[in-house]
Parts: sequence; C-alpha cells; structure tokens
Amino acid sequence: MWSADPARCSAGDGAAADRPPSIALAPLGARDRPGAARSLTLVPGGLSGRLEAEGLGGGQIAVLAALRTSARARATATLLQARHGRALELAELAAGAPPLSLARAYLGDGAIAAVRAGAIAVRVERHYQSRFGPARLIPLARGEVTALTAAMDYRSDVLVAWQQNGSIFAHMLRASGRAERTQRVGPGAPYAQLHALVSDNDHGMIAWASTDECAGGAHTRIFLALSSAGVTFAHARELAAFGDVERVGRLPGSIELERLSTENVLLAWTDLESGHYVVRAAPAVLALARPATRLSDPRRQTVLADLAPGPAGEALALWRSSPRAARSSRALLTQLWVARASIMRHDRLAMRAAELIGVPGAGTLATIAVDPADDRALAAWFEPGRGARIQYAASRGRAGYAPPGPASRALAAAPAAAAAGRPGAALLAAAALVVAASVLLALRRRARRRARTRR
Repeated sequence: MWSADPARCSAGDGAAADRPPSIALAPLGARDRPGAARSLTLVPGGLSGRLEAEGLGGGQIAVLAALRTSARARATATLLQARHGRALELAELAAGAPPLSLARAYLGDGAIAAVRAGAIAVRVERHYQSRFGPARLIPLARGEVTALTAAMDYRSDVLVAWQQNGSIFAHMLRASGRAERTQRVGPGAPYAQLHALVSDNDHGMIAWASTDECAGGAHTRIFLALSSAGVTFAHARELAAFGDVERVGRLPGSIELERLSTENVLLAWTDLESGHYVVRAAPAVLALARPATRLSDPRRQTVLADLAPGPAGEALALWRSSPRAARSSRALLTQLWVARASIMRHDRLAMRAAELIGVPGAGTLATIAVDPADDRALAAWFEPGRGARIQYAASRGRAGYAPPGPASRALAAAPAAAAAGRPGAALLAAAALVVAASVLLALRRRARRRARTRR
C-alpha cells in the first residue's frame, strides 16, 4: 500500500499536476505476484505526513491518514478500510489532527489516537465489532504535541504516550473506565521517535530517540522506561547518547520496539560506534542491564529502517547501509539489508547472517512485514529518481515452519482466556485440568473395582 501525489512530481507536466493524489492497495498472492492495484482518489488537498496501517480482526486492513481538503486547510485524521480483499473505502472521520497513531492488539482489536484542541482523542474497535467506538479524551496542557503513539493489551486497555513541552508523557485509558493520571516519563525533544508497548500482566514500556539541536550540532539520546505493576513509570533511563551529525535520530524507523510471538519484547535502535552508525538490538527488559548485540557491519554506515515480528518467535530487522566503509552521510545509504533475530534461552540474542535484498538509491523509505500463515517476509521500498516506483522483495518462510492448527489454537486459548491478567494463571489453569482429569479417572477405576467385587 502506498500514496501517490502526481502534482508534487510533475516537473512542469500539466496533466500530472491536474491528477489528484491517491492511495493504492495491491494484494500479493501466494506466488509473490501482485494483483491489480486499486486506487482510492483523495480530495485535492491531499495527504499530510505518513500513512499508518494495521491488519485488524476479520481480515480487514485499517489505514489512518491525515488529509487536507485544500492546500491551506488543516489536516484532519481520516480512517480508510479494506474488508476481505476489497478496495480501500473512506470509512469515517476519526475526529482529530496529526500526529496520529493506529495500534493493534493480538486478537485484532484496534485503537486510533489523534490530537484535538486541548486533548488526545482515542477510539477503540474490538475484534468482534465493525466500527470504532466514540472518542475518549485525555486532557492536555498547553503546548504543541509533536509525537504520539498508542499500544493495546488484550483487555483493550490503551497506553498512550506523547511528546510535549520538552517531555514524554504517558496515560493509561482503561476499558473499565477507571480513571488514571497522566505521568511524565522523561525528557524528550520535539519530534522524538516514540514507541510503546503494554502487556497483559499490566506492565508497559516506552522507548524513544530524542534529538536536540545545540551549538555544536545535533545530539541524539536513546531512552527506555519500564513500568512497575499498574503501568506506573518511575523514570526513564538513558540507553545511548551520541553526536548525530546526520540527525538519524529523527528518521522514522531509527528506533523500534516489537513484541515477539513468544511474548518477549525486542528493542532495536541506531547508535554510533567509532564514527559509524550501527544497528543494535537487545531484549527490552534487559537492554539497560546487559550489553546490546550489534546487528550491522561496524565498517559501514547503517541506519535502522524497520523491525517486524514473525510467527516463529523471531523478528526481522531491515536497515539501510552504505556499500562500503564511508564517512557519516545519509546520501551513501543506498543498500537494503535484512536479518532475522531471535531471543534464545537465558535471554541471549541470536541472529542469522544479514542478506542484501535491494539497492534502491539514497533517501529510501522502506518497510517490512511477516505473514503469520507461512513465515514469509515481505519488504517494500520506494525507488526514487527517473521512473520512480514501488519495489518489493519476498522471502521464503523458515524451513520446517507450520502454523498451529485450529485444534491446538483452541486448546491453547481456553486456559489463557480463563486466567487473563494473572501471572502464571494459564499454567495454573492447565494444572487444574490435569488434576480434574486424574480425579475423574481414579473415580472410574474405583467404580469398576466395586462392580467386579459385587459379581
């Protein structure tokens, strides 16, 4: 899925300038062949900022975009949806303005967060619903909100984090309606790259890259905040700090936080080592206590572009890199590399050899995702220059991978659903089933012995 604005790239072409912007959606088949792209024509004002997209319940795709009705109008949050392989449709206005965030929980629940006058508006759609519910408001102090992110747990509780007035703030919106206070988590410069997660055990984490401008140039600091029970944040701790001549700390994707299928959380970020940008990763809960693992070649300039979880306990890291040893310059980042990483026993990070998947040119926007049905990875990127176009590369799934069948999914879901929200409760529920079965078997054996005795 991508957006196109011919007017911005017309180079004097009157016909292109007359065409309105659009969003296109192309399905990718089992043989990695794209189907016909279906476009949704937008209003003449066009898009403002990046698209946010998630796969929600029932096989639907939700897209959150900031649209302008005219060149001078303020952008407003707009929701688009594609259901069961159909074309994108304008679903509804999502009441708010940029910055925007679209979050997904593992059952297919979705949450939209957008900025209103004096508040952040959050709307939730459960996996068994077809529309987002009414907005719930988080009051704001005066000051511009320059970054916003949201995360959900299985209860549809939503953790919202944002940057405002030189700080990072967090607020929990409980599905039960229980009131929570807004918390200041740590320092944060405008337009921080911000990510959050909230877990089913009522703990959360927030990670961000904050780039400050100073007399000596830009300086980027990486922060991580881990909550205690009740999603209460004490204070954030600095994970890394470096002089950032190229200001990579402000690039989308330069820091990522993802929950794996094993419930572990992987944190990846761009750092500086001996004058070279490198990509590092670590289990999030131990990132402040143990040395991180370097994923990229330390002799090249490398900037993280994206991180996506797979269904087999792994994550795929995508980064842009220079073709050879070079001085700091984003203009040299003309290669795309991908590597699989997993958190093994004793919280050790294991990584497969990185693979070169494309040479799209400088300034590339790139993203990656993994199909949970077969563990295939799909990377897509924009190739600039003459004849600019969208390109993609698809990989095979991990050898021997097979998704769990319906029976095993049902058996695994029953105790987990019955014991939601309590540490180790799923294990206790399973043990209770075993004990009940053992008692029932013993009673049947005793009844048979009594029957034989009477005979």
